[in-house]
Amino acid sequence: MSRLRLILWLMVLVAGGLAAAGLTLYSYQDDLGQTIVVDSLERVPEKYRESAKKGFIPSFRSDPKPKKSSAVIEAVPESVVIERSDGRDANGQFSVTPPPEEIEIDSGLASATLNMQKLREIHLNFERIYLAARDNGLQFPAIGPLHLTNNQLIIDLRLPAEMSSDAGKAWLVKAGTFFDQLKGLQYNTGMWLSQNSPELLSTMPMLVARAKVLLNELETAFSAIPSGK
Repeated sequence: MSRLRLILWLMVLVAGGLAAAGLTLYSYQDDLGQTIVVDSLERVPEKYRESAKKGFIPSFRSDPKPKKSSAVIEAVPESVVIERSDGRDANGQFSVTPPPEEIEIDSGLASATLNMQKLREIHLNFERIYLAARDNGLQFPAIGPLHLTNNQLIIDLRLPAEMSSDAGKAWLVKAGTFFDQLKGLQYNTGMWLSQNSPELLSTMPMLVARAKVLLNELETAFSAIPSGK
């Protein structure tokens, strides 16, 4: 309640107008603990005058509006390009930035990517067959399913008929060579398993290692195809 009375007193005083130099106010607290503000010491009851506080409110004159500065014309170098937010240049013409040059995508890239996945899987299965036979013998149950899986992958694999980029054509040649290597390895593996021949353990590591070299060369060629990932 004391704050409300204070605000009301201030509003009355301001509405009545302030002197050019400002206004002196006096405040005191009555017996109820309320703060009372008056504009002269005479209006403060005598018993509160010794404890009354004096304050000063300056006049509320607004600052004069700044004068408009005179226009300053500066020379603009010829090399400065003036850009506009509407897309026009300094002459009022629309300027269009050409899009960045697109990377050529080989027409056979999708097929090459799928074939790379299958070729990697076939070679990995050959490594698994050798390790299983070496550690567990030629009759280990997991060897037969791996061999049959490779047989089906080789039957289903179809290399792209052609590639549109030079890098793609180079990859296709290496892919054909690697695929022929895998088909020969698959034939030998089937023969060794059917005969339970120990030659699988003596010859297969060399053939798998040779195929690994060809696969690494194929991976490098594939990464060179435009947009090949």
